[in-house]
Amino acid sequence: MPELIYALMCADLIVDKDSSSTSFIRTIEHAVVPKLPTVLPPIFFASLWDLEDCNDKPFSISLNLTPPDGESMLLGVQEINQTGTMLHKMNFQLPGLNIKSEGKHIVSVALKDGDQWETLAELPLFVFLNK
Repeated sequence: MPELIYALMCADLIVDKDSSSTSFIRTIEHAVVPKLPTVLPPIFFASLWDLEDCNDKPFSISLNLTPPDGESMLLGVQEINQTGTMLHKMNFQLPGLNIKSEGKHIVSVALKDGDQWETLAELPLFVFLNK
């Protein structure tokens, strides 16, 4: 089964063509908004996966947003077809997130294992109203 090495959210990222190393620009853990409800600007979700102990089968990853009231919303699912490498970077841009309330929101990363989803990381996204 793939192992999650890291997961983070940032405003922008740069992937070097030659080395494939990634630079994360302005990591995100909170947002200050002028009013609610609001739509946050697009952000990047970045992750690195260790595939060393995998058997080259495709696997699926999902992202969910859970606001303080607990009503989870699916942000996306991606199936990864392994290419025989030991590491897999998954970087993608999330469109503007719809935010209805202040407080601690959770972006969760889950891996599909058989028919079940296993949450591997929960990234906090604190939303504050600029008063």
